[in-house]
Amino acid sequence: MKVEDVARRKLVTCRIDDDVPFVAKLMVEEEVGSVFVEDRSGKIVGLITDGQIFRLVAQRQNPENVKAGDIMVREVYTIDKDATLTDAWKLFQSTGVKRLAVTDKGRIIGVLSRKMVQRIMKYEKATTLTQS
Repeated sequence: MKVEDVARRKLVTCRIDDDVPFVAKLMVEEEVGSVFVEDRSGKIVGLITDGQIFRLVAQRQNPENVKAGDIMVREVYTIDKDATLTDAWKLFQSTGVKRLAVTDKGRIIGVLSRKMVQRIMKYEKATTLTQS
């Protein structure tokens, strides 16, 4: 199975200077757990996950005073849409990230979550065992 078969194609973005409440609202409205961050020219420069917002709130910081650029992860790991889920799992394991940006000819077209790959691999393993 390839990455493009299971990746979420909906690319949700925010601007680097958007405040955290705006980003959180965007995540809820779009039903996503991560948002790519664009600079003023539209180039993707980072990623914000729901976990980063949870940590901010847990630290009792005022989210209205925090911008997307302040909490985003700047190192966005990518994987080609034609890579296998095994390749994706190896990248998740080696980097420790929970989401990968899916690319097509170097352009980000979607996102792949570690949780989704884990579920599919468990299902495939269980299916293989029951067919043996």
